[in-house]
Amino acid sequence: MKKALLLIFIVILGYFLLWPVAVSPKSWSAPERPLLEGVLAPNHAFQQASFIDLDGAVGPEDIAFGPDHMLYTGVADGRILRINPEDGEIETIAQLEGRPLGLTFIRGGRQLLIADAMQGLLVLDIASGDVSVVATETLNGTPILYADDVAAKRGAYYFSDASTKFSAKKIGDPMRASLLEIWEQGQTGRLLRYKKGDGVLIVQEGLSFANGVAMAGDAVLVNETGRYRIWKIYVEGPKRGQAEIFAENLPGFPDNINPDYLGGYFVGLTAQRAEDVDALAGRPFLRRILFRIPGFFSMVQPTPYGFLLRLDEEGKVVESWQDPEGRFADVTGAERGPDGRVYVSSLSADRIAVLPAPPAPPEGGVPTGSGEKPARGQE
Repeated sequence: MKKALLLIFIVILGYFLLWPVAVSPKSWSAPERPLLEGVLAPNHAFQQASFIDLDGAVGPEDIAFGPDHMLYTGVADGRILRINPEDGEIETIAQLEGRPLGLTFIRGGRQLLIADAMQGLLVLDIASGDVSVVATETLNGTPILYADDVAAKRGAYYFSDASTKFSAKKIGDPMRASLLEIWEQGQTGRLLRYKKGDGVLIVQEGLSFANGVAMAGDAVLVNETGRYRIWKIYVEGPKRGQAEIFAENLPGFPDNINPDYLGGYFVGLTAQRAEDVDALAGRPFLRRILFRIPGFFSMVQPTPYGFLLRLDEEGKVVESWQDPEGRFADVTGAERGPDGRVYVSSLSADRIAVLPAPPAPPEGGVPTGSGEKPARGQE
């Protein structure tokens, strides 16, 4: 009996120490989590939200307003939806074979660029519903395994490839692919640029799950989800080719970053940081062992929490909207609509949250955010 127990123990120990796994964790140093105080102090701002029900659709990961003032989003079943924000009427304008994530308009709002986690960079004609493939690999032949977000400027399309190791299509689940990239910390994500005649060029490599993308003058902002920070990468002007940290040590995992036409940027945090996960940053061997536990990722799912930030032009957090009860969780980002209200996207919700417009200025001034605005990607 003792020999049998010893043999079982040896087999179990061997499994946890030696069984091959998909990840090769790397050591890194997680910064000390910021205190949730001041502008980051917990609040219940999402209690002010109204909601647009998606009639059974799930996961409106990004939002873009067209010049028609309609709201466009992509959901988990591959559909692209056009929604009237006034009455919530929903129309399916395209059915994709993958998972649409980041969106931005081009060509005066006639076409919608789509970063699809499984298919690459696509373009949709919103009038006809026709979908074309823009890019599936770089000029040097490396495949785009996880297109995540996209921004456009003067015919150049900048988009993130979240991981060059973990393919969303091959794994069959973009969420699991993202968890693998972040758990490993191999920093295989990158920023790419497509321009007609140039093909797809690599702008920046070495990002731990490259995610949200936004234009910022001569630069591109890119969320590095796995390191809780945002990069500013110069693609034009005298600082072209240089990169610097725009915001760091965020209180959660940054997903999308979208410009706010009132100034600054919206950044969604899909989850808060966990102390025990940060404590494992410098322990790659232990992370490998934990990965061998069956169903490990489902065991460490974060507590649902809604968290949206607004950063100023210098990368400082100036506003936060939170939902500690997690009724609207997995926040990916937001877009301010032509009506001044803030439309909030989510990776898992079956609705879109709508936060109120800022109050009108005193003495009868014009309400902030009223009037026309360019569709994102058309600035």
